Amino acid sequence: MNRTPTTPIALKSAIALTLILSAGLAFAQPASKPEIKPDSKQVAPPATAPQKEPTLKVGDKAPAIKVTKWVKGQEVTGFEKGKVYVVEFWATWCKPCLDSIPHLTKLQKEHKDITIIGVAGSERKPESGSDQRLTKLESFVKARGSQMEYTVAYDADRAMVKDWMEPAGRTGIPAAFLVDREGKIAWIGHPARIDAPLAEALGQSDKSKKDSKKDPAKKDADKKEKTAR
Repeated sequence: MNRTPTTPIALKSAIALTLILSAGLAFAQPASKPEIKPDSKQVAPPATAPQKEPTLKVGDKAPAIKVTKWVKGQEVTGFEKGKVYVVEFWATWCKPCLDSIPHLTKLQKEHKDITIIGVAGSERKPESGSDQRLTKLESFVKARGSQMEYTVAYDADRAMVKDWMEPAGRTGIPAAFLVDREGKIAWIGHPARIDAPLAEALGQSDKSKKDSKKDPAKKDADKKEKTAR
């Protein structure tokens, strides 16, 4: 008579133990978290304080300028009445910031009467070894030459980040602040969207409207263009 082969008790116990351990590990393993990618147009600098309700808003007086060193351009000690300024926060490691450099350079060349200040206040400090942030920043700016044709400043202690960015509730860079002729903040946002607010601060949008009203031919042309749309 044929007999069904039996598995030794020791082998059965080993198999059972293996199955129990495998189930336990599978249960204990946490679910993998999706990779969080920064916005393609803005990235977050290192946080220095918990986020609060913005206390620095459009219409407020612009905070003081506090930087460690002026890397390029003339030193700006304060906001001169009657002049327009753009204070932009950026970092050498921030790709969206690098993408904004040509646009800021273009604006500075087009508007000789404004001052654009690129404040590098989020350079990453090494955990160990010597602090080479300033040296790397200077090399970065020098390498770009006329491609980065506006004032550049270094904020080692993030003093301006604490006085500007954090009170305004800005958590990403690049971030630009437009300061009007009265030394007040006229606009806050991404530098890629500053053209219209800048034109308004310079009075160019108002001038364009006045010229249209004074010039009958231009007024008639504008009317025809609207009709054709």
